[in-house]
Amino acid sequence: MKFDELAEVYTSMTLRSLGFSLMGVFVPVYLYTTGVNLETLFFMFGMFFLMRVPMSFFIARLVGRIGPKHSMAVSTLLLIVFLLVLLTYQQFGWPLLFLMFLFTTSNGLFFISTHIDFSKIKHARHGGKEPGWLFIFERVGSAIGPVLGGIIASLFAPEATIVCAIAVLSVSVVPLFFSKEPVKTHQNITFNGFKNRNHVRDFVSLSSFNVVNVANGFIWPLLLVSFVLVDDTYVKLGALVGLSMAISLVSARMFGGFIDNKKGGSLLRYGAVMNVVLQIGRSITTTLGGATVVSALGEPVNLMQKMPLVKGFYDTADDSEKYRIVYIVWAEVWVGIVKAFYLFTLYMLSRFHDPITVMRVSFVCVGFIGLVTLVQRFPALKRV
Repeated sequence: MKFDELAEVYTSMTLRSLGFSLMGVFVPVYLYTTGVNLETLFFMFGMFFLMRVPMSFFIARLVGRIGPKHSMAVSTLLLIVFLLVLLTYQQFGWPLLFLMFLFTTSNGLFFISTHIDFSKIKHARHGGKEPGWLFIFERVGSAIGPVLGGIIASLFAPEATIVCAIAVLSVSVVPLFFSKEPVKTHQNITFNGFKNRNHVRDFVSLSSFNVVNVANGFIWPLLLVSFVLVDDTYVKLGALVGLSMAISLVSARMFGGFIDNKKGGSLLRYGAVMNVVLQIGRSITTTLGGATVVSALGEPVNLMQKMPLVKGFYDTADDSEKYRIVYIVWAEVWVGIVKAFYLFTLYMLSRFHDPITVMRVSFVCVGFIGLVTLVQRFPALKRV
């Protein structure tokens, strides 16, 4: 493969996802095992998403000034700082809000920059295939990382996985600078003139899907660790996450072909319906065998929704060339507000009810919330 701009993003994404997944999936688990209770974790990660809302406007201006590739590099450096602070959390007693601030700033900067970069350099005729390859490369790192991280944490200590993650993340920024920035730098980003109301359905649909993502990536591991995987936690959790990511490698390529053949809308509908069944399955899982089956099915079902939505999202960003960054930032704002509301709701309910019961009931609710993704009206997903 020619090492062009897409290859740079693919390579950097693989390394970053490997470095992040060595420890990323274990962050709430690590905090939980150090004594932070579930109720506090719900609140802190609610703040994680709420802080992202005002921060997104600052990030937009930063990306406009220095470009998405430099912003992705800055986000990786911030993630390394976060991991260093996490590594010394118990020794120095860092405030949890400070950890959440570093973590959400890094993530917000990375995802906004990645969306801007990829929407600019992808080819319109391959809007399904190229994101499909992006997901494949991301999943390569995401499949290997949790397994390695779980083994390292079990054999040595969870802190050892943080050190390994820092090393890999440091290398991940190198491929980004083999070519110039894909968008004009030193832009003065303005939000005036952007017709937010024309994209309400886009943002509602994306927000619905992201609530599902929070349930899958945050609440599900916490439920497993607090109730199912009580022994050899890191190894078992890492293996389950690695399994689901490995299975998604096959489905991502196949789904990308469906999308390029104008079947993205149908794929999204099937995924939304299957997600209801999947989340109900999560709510009643009590054994390792059940957790393995649900985890194996979870990632393909997630991609059936994610890939069509990403296709529609990127194509709409392309059509809004003048407001590309503004459109992407407003999507992040809507998503951040809805995800924060979801976690604060869990926090309030867990003050009066058993947190594990709250998590189980929330999966059923999230299954039906995922159906709201179908309100989208992305031109790229119209029926043909």
